[in-house]
Amino acid sequence: MKKVLKIIMVVILIVFLLISGVVLWLVNFLKSGLGEHWKDYANAFTMQTKASKDLPPLDDVKYNKADIRFINKKGTVESRPIKVYIPENIPEPMPLIYVPHYEMSSDSAELRRYLEKGWAVASPCSVKSGHNGLLTDDDLVFNNAALYTLRHMEEFDTQRIALVGGSAGGYTTLMLNALQMGNCASIANSPITNVYFNFYQYFEMADRSDAPFFLRLVKGSFHPVLENFPDVNDIGRWEAFSAVGLANCFGSPFLITHSTSDVLVPVDQITREFTYDHEGDSMPDGYSTRLDPNNPGVLGHTLADELPTEQTHVEHIVIDDPDKDFDLSFCADKMFNINIYDDGPTESYGSHSASAGTGVHDDTLYLEAMFERGLAQNEILTGGKFLLLLERYMGESIQLPPHEGIDDSVYGSLAIYRKEIVEELSGWLKHHSSEELNRIALDAIAGIKNEKKNNQYAKAWEELQNSLLNY
Repeated sequence: MKKVLKIIMVVILIVFLLISGVVLWLVNFLKSGLGEHWKDYANAFTMQTKASKDLPPLDDVKYNKADIRFINKKGTVESRPIKVYIPENIPEPMPLIYVPHYEMSSDSAELRRYLEKGWAVASPCSVKSGHNGLLTDDDLVFNNAALYTLRHMEEFDTQRIALVGGSAGGYTTLMLNALQMGNCASIANSPITNVYFNFYQYFEMADRSDAPFFLRLVKGSFHPVLENFPDVNDIGRWEAFSAVGLANCFGSPFLITHSTSDVLVPVDQITREFTYDHEGDSMPDGYSTRLDPNNPGVLGHTLADELPTEQTHVEHIVIDDPDKDFDLSFCADKMFNINIYDDGPTESYGSHSASAGTGVHDDTLYLEAMFERGLAQNEILTGGKFLLLLERYMGESIQLPPHEGIDDSVYGSLAIYRKEIVEELSGWLKHHSSEELNRIALDAIAGIKNEKKNNQYAKAWEELQNSLLNY
């Protein structure tokens, strides 16, 4: 019996030593790649900066939670919570920042800056890693539902709602900009703009044993995204869920920030202008972060290729000191601003940047400028945007598929989608004429070459016009 116990103790000791060794190796690996800032990787991944430990607790701020109900892809009503920080002693209605997909951490420096400006901040909470795999379906519906709910809260100024997201949250930010009206401005940090490239092509290389560690680490949580694309040759579907395919649908200004060294979301999908010809020394041989220009449709194009040149400003910013603070650069009279941070070629030990530092990139000046202009000056209605809205009204949306006979009071139902479209266009009409709306609608529908489809959209527009008149 004693011999058996000794054997068991030896086995337990060996297992403990093996586990300890693996943990120690992982810690050393992280430290070697990210230096003294390795503990802040989680903040870097969500594109949030951790506030100083010396800062006092949040005072004069109310903290609320709200349950967001929506119909998921299985056809059942689901509920997810969002949290809302509301600064006290600020006149209502107040500006609102919505941070989609990822939770805005209470120790985030960005949160404190927004609250100090007198802006409310909302974001999902109780976020699970499994939500990454739902990025293009249930998570997209949920974030649209959250924004819809927030717009109906009396505390917030519907003329001054902005979106700010990073990484997958940056993707959702751009999708919300394209799908929705009523957003004053958006900031997307290191956003995925081409799901075909990022998930189907680039992430699939992460199966290699020598693939960058953090790429292998996150690939699993995003892999279920591919289930939303059962036919990989359905290029129209890939484009419908990619910002590069919706470039003619953006209805309000946005500012994008991206680093040349980003190993999770390669910068090539934003612009090729500043991509390095070679990968960093730490990258495995033959591992390319380049976007293939021969990809079908617009999936071989960068986002900058698809944006109107006269409305786009691209800024190249060399990062020589990652610990240096600076304000985001932007050209106020341009609809679309892109800041490319040049911190060298892609490195396998990096995340959204290989040059981890303590520098704060302050975005409040941009948001202040956009809030000062307000929705009336910032929002435009393109033909592409109108067709997206009309498709949702008709129950034909690819991105937000409708449900009937489940619960017409819940977001995701055709009834709520129709109510939403009428509300959004009615809001736009407060600053524009019905003649202008009709012209945009007729021009957009005239561009549909299929006669049957053209007639279908024309009939739907007549019905929508009547709904607007009766609103």
